[in-house]
Amino acid sequence: MSDYVLGIDLGTSTTSVSVVQDGMATVIPIIGEEEDKVMPSVVGFSNRGETITVGKKAKDLRHLNPVNTIYSIKRVIGRNFSHPETQKYARRFPYKVVQGKNDSVEIEIFGRRVTPQMILSLVLKKAKKAAREYLGEEVNDAIITVPANYNEAQRRATQEAGRLAGLNVLRIINEPTAAALAYGFGANRNEKIAVFDFGGGTFDITILEVNNNIFSVLATAGDSFLGGDDIDAAIVQFIIYDIEQTYNVQMMLDSEMMIILLTEAERIKIELSKEEKVSVLVKNLIPYKDETYLDYERTFDRRLLEQIVDPIISRCFDICKTAMTDSHLSVTDLDAVIMVGGSSKMPRVQQRVSEFFQQPPYFGIESVLVISMGASIMGHTLSAGYSETAPTLLDVVPLSLGVGSVGDYIEVLVDKNEPLPLERKEIFTNAADNAENVKIAIYQGGGQSKKQSHLMGELTLADIRRARRGELKIEVTFEIDTNGVLNVSAVDLDTGRMQKITLNILGLEQGA
Repeated sequence: MSDYVLGIDLGTSTTSVSVVQDGMATVIPIIGEEEDKVMPSVVGFSNRGETITVGKKAKDLRHLNPVNTIYSIKRVIGRNFSHPETQKYARRFPYKVVQGKNDSVEIEIFGRRVTPQMILSLVLKKAKKAAREYLGEEVNDAIITVPANYNEAQRRATQEAGRLAGLNVLRIINEPTAAALAYGFGANRNEKIAVFDFGGGTFDITILEVNNNIFSVLATAGDSFLGGDDIDAAIVQFIIYDIEQTYNVQMMLDSEMMIILLTEAERIKIELSKEEKVSVLVKNLIPYKDETYLDYERTFDRRLLEQIVDPIISRCFDICKTAMTDSHLSVTDLDAVIMVGGSSKMPRVQQRVSEFFQQPPYFGIESVLVISMGASIMGHTLSAGYSETAPTLLDVVPLSLGVGSVGDYIEVLVDKNEPLPLERKEIFTNAADNAENVKIAIYQGGGQSKKQSHLMGELTLADIRRARRGELKIEVTFEIDTNGVLNVSAVDLDTGRMQKITLNILGLEQGA
């Protein structure tokens, strides 16, 4: 059995894997991928599904097989098919997103259905294989990171992807927290820091206090549908608008051309992060006459790009304001701002971060690698021989928790960003006359609306005393420990009859 624990940043756009060697977090090379360090989280199927490609090769060829090349699947993992955000982004994908059992999300490939977990397991398998080749031994234990505002279903689905890849997932931890670990591990810092994590599909902001290797999360906020994918889509929408206004035509794009434009949009974004101008040429794009097409040719500069993407970037700072309010700090209280994620490389994003936080951001570690490095540090502390100086994480409740009431209403017992551990009690009553049992439904996120929340689980008090509506007194207790384990108990105060359920709001405990 290996002593190593892999730290895996399973990102919307890219994936990286790290391990601690000789006390240092080291990024494991994935040969043939982008700079041999990061692998696109893309899976391609061909030959009626018999041939599977993963990573850069799948991404490079996706315009040739758009219907069977799966990318950005992390945006819908663990979500309900009927969720409005799922429906919104399913329409953007050229591949076929369909409804599975219990309103789950599935992908149809050559007439067969697969889950997002199965897709991401193929990415994780390649990362695991790269680790074996680099270390010379099989490593099964892993820490996998997720966006800070992932709910229990999304975390559980990520765990399932790891299991399908043959990994023993010791814990699921938040991406910004992992970045903070890489930034502060062993440095004996006494600081308040913000981690600004702007990736391919998600945005998170986490405010932490680091005190001699104790990492206390003060507040976290985010949007699982805000990232580089949205910037690419905005650039494509501008190109379409530009053509329609200039040539007075109506653009109708097939899947292959949409992938070509998204690829070009990504190139524009990346090139303008380094250069002031970039030339764009897309052949046979503009419908002309007699079923002929004209080429689209234009020069993009940084100023134009900023005009296109500023509304998207501004959404990040609305979220930052919420996190700062929840942390009870002002930006002048922060000692450092860490920028993480591929979209953080954009000069405009860096400029806006500097303006909002009133200080230049910190770039001590490569932004697309820092999360897997931090995860490997956490994994190292969970292995057999970790030092007593290992970092301690004190987290917060990432999303509100409550009990379902009448209609669509939720009675919130625990607010978002409350520090762990905690205990909350509330008295409820029966909603109907002479009921034989009472169901206690536990919801996460979405505030006071069931439709916008995730149903974590239910417990039932059976054989209760027959009573008129509103007569019974049922005490519901939420207890959450520092690992995010939620114990819910419901007690009929008349009879003492009790039921309990155990859930997890953050991830997995060691050995789970």
